Amino acid sequence: MGKEGINGAVCGEIAEIEQLKQFLTGYPLFADLTFREQIYQQNSYHKLVVKVRDEICAFGTEVNVAKSKGLHLKPQQLQEWYERNEDFVIVDARNDYEFEVGRFKNAVKLPIQNFREFPKAAIRELEQYKEKKIVLYCTGGIRCEKASAYLKEQGFPQVYQVEGGIINYVNQFPDTNWEGGLFVFDDRLVSDVGQAITSCTFCEKDCEQYVNCHNLDCDRLFIVCKQCQISMNQNCSEECKNAPRQRKLSNKKGHQKVIGIVENYYPKAQVALIKTTHSLNIYSTISIAGKTTKNVMQEVAEIRSENGEEIPFAPGGSHVTIPLNQKVRKNDKVVLC
Repeated sequence: MGKEGINGAVCGEIAEIEQLKQFLTGYPLFADLTFREQIYQQNSYHKLVVKVRDEICAFGTEVNVAKSKGLHLKPQQLQEWYERNEDFVIVDARNDYEFEVGRFKNAVKLPIQNFREFPKAAIRELEQYKEKKIVLYCTGGIRCEKASAYLKEQGFPQVYQVEGGIINYVNQFPDTNWEGGLFVFDDRLVSDVGQAITSCTFCEKDCEQYVNCHNLDCDRLFIVCKQCQISMNQNCSEECKNAPRQRKLSNKKGHQKVIGIVENYYPKAQVALIKTTHSLNIYSTISIAGKTTKNVMQEVAEIRSENGEEIPFAPGGSHVTIPLNQKVRKNDKVVLC
């Protein structure tokens, strides 16, 4: 939540979700609140987290959303544009790793790894389409509010945004113009909303499952089906499969994996700066210990990149910050539990 608005996500039984929706919309302030809903058989969130931010989605460039945002294009209208071959350019406003998992038919990919990179990349990549109808889309429509406003302020005359985002579209028009799965920022990582457009690294079977290589000296994130996970012991190659340092599926202390080193702790903000040696996913459980630091165990509720962008996972060799409610010290080891 921030000065510009509120964005939230919950999971629960269908009846409970309906009660929550009625409760929220019963207040005049939230009477026009909209929802993006998906059916899932498991809990995809672990605990209540409330975050106060300057921006709901960090953009890094000031825009007047109220004045400049692009026109909302309803899923029905987008479907009709596809069916009659309307002359428009559909642009993915998400990060490149989200695009790789799934995208709209004929979508333009922007080479960005976080939303702060959108302004520069959009001007550079979309200048050739400036006089065309440009349709922006993102997961739920939140990022497109700013992205579309920015393009309008930069002189793009015909800017639209998919109302309710991808979720709203695929709920109404499944198996049509959306290709692949949908990257989501919860335990699922990928929501199965369409036929996979990626394949298993080994057997080339259609697959959207990502895992980290169990060779601790590799740790590469790669796509692999369940059968090949078993046959390869969750390794990305035969070389890695035969490597001596393999990740252990055990919580015993002797089998824990060091995935980073603390480089600083900021007590006022209660965050630790960590240099990762291996990948770290959100909602993982870590413990931090050192010469004078007793084991500090905590679930990773948030990961932020060097430029402050909230990310779902951090690759090895990166600097990230995570919130910690207990003090840690420089050179403490970060262990994946």
